[in-house]
Amino acid sequence: MSNQFQKDLIHQYKTTCNKLKKIQRVFFKHFAPNVSEVAEEFGSLAISFNNAFQPEYAALCHMGQGKCEKMIGNDAAEVDALLKAARAFRKAHSQQTKLKIENTSADHLEGAFRCYTQALSRLPDDSVIKAAIIRELKAITPSVEITSNFSSPSHRIWDLEQSAEENIKSRDYVAAFEKLTEIYDDVTERRCEDLYLLVMQRVEVSRLLLLCLLQLPPSVRYDGKFIERYSSIGEGHQSIVSSSGNLIISENLFFLLQSLVVSCQAKDIDSLITVRDELSHCHELNETQQFLLDELVSKYSK
Repeated sequence: MSNQFQKDLIHQYKTTCNKLKKIQRVFFKHFAPNVSEVAEEFGSLAISFNNAFQPEYAALCHMGQGKCEKMIGNDAAEVDALLKAARAFRKAHSQQTKLKIENTSADHLEGAFRCYTQALSRLPDDSVIKAAIIRELKAITPSVEITSNFSSPSHRIWDLEQSAEENIKSRDYVAAFEKLTEIYDDVTERRCEDLYLLVMQRVEVSRLLLLCLLQLPPSVRYDGKFIERYSSIGEGHQSIVSSSGNLIISENLFFLLQSLVVSCQAKDIDSLITVRDELSHCHELNETQQFLLDELVSKYSK
């Protein structure tokens, strides 16, 4: 893409910004440019900047579009423009990261944060859209203390899983185990395991790894039966299924987890490393669980 084309786009952006400033300054609005037309110009420019691989400018255009929609009183369109701006800022940050630019600035993520919070301020607390935006915001700022009154089982599960992830990163394994157990109890009590098969698999594996790490004595163990089913090998083919017979833990994964627990109980570090290596090639484990495996080997190697 030619430098001249990029310069022309930036010139158009500055011209449109001047129109917005004129609207904001002029007392008699009928002498000012048409707000809807300026909003459309910003939207069109945002598309052009995206096509020119300049998402940071696309974000600024979406912000300008949002300001126009606010003037008109179109709250839904303003929120939509702010969300597009936030996502464009995140895209710009991602591009910088992929290009491995030295001294990558946090300005783009800060811009995304401002757009997300501004969009949230325009929405009622019980809005499903607000809950969804909070999800996106927590992807860049996990520690943010913003909540929504919107409640659904799926959102609650997501929130608990995200919180458990943060606990694991800070090595607060007890808190992580408690949150994952809350998910397990909630799903099983409602007898809806079939709706959350992947969630139940993640929770099962992570809870087991956390219990192995915590090395809790039987007197304080949260669920003795939970760890007992993994404590012996050689009792035929085993797996874990839902109440309707759908697979949660496959036979192969179940066997590997049994081997892991037995190795930990016997404090057999060589066997533990072997099982860790086999599990590391298991597509059913996620990055956090691989981290817990490494922590487990490190703990028993001391």
